[in-house]
Amino acid sequence: MCQIKKASSVLQKLFVYGALKYGQPSNSILASSGNGYAKFWCRATTTEKLPLVIATRYNIPFLLNKPGIGYYVTGEIYEVDDRMLNSLDNLEDCQDIYTREKLDMNIGVGEGTVPCWVYLLQKYPEKLLSLPYLSGYENSTTHPYIMRHRRTHKHPAQDDLTYTAQN
Repeated sequence: MCQIKKASSVLQKLFVYGALKYGQPSNSILASSGNGYAKFWCRATTTEKLPLVIATRYNIPFLLNKPGIGYYVTGEIYEVDDRMLNSLDNLEDCQDIYTREKLDMNIGVGEGTVPCWVYLLQKYPEKLLSLPYLSGYENSTTHPYIMRHRRTHKHPAQDDLTYTAQN
């Protein structure tokens, strides 16, 4: 569950696996100081297998909270302040779509794990489990990510999880 805290200068670790990663469509949100502070810390992998899928007509990458299924998912860890976490909670529709939880992330052989915030999809249609699982996300022409400002309000993402692409 998302936790709203007073702004502080304490930095926290955030694991990103989708459109927020470096070189991906939404990374500019992490790069914008107007949203708060964020600095790349390292690459990492989930410590347990989780299903990473691309869903909705907007081709959004979702990490489903279903441990033991899928792959060890690769991503990036950023150090962020509370202001950035609040900005991302708003972006990720925290509580409506995602929840932000702390999970341990593997930072390398012999390096151990580090607890990080991560956005997980808790409530989802079972049919999302039948989509192809990914070990990492890269935006593609096959499934182009649609930026939030280009999405139609007629199909909000939380109502679009049951969308099936027409071939």
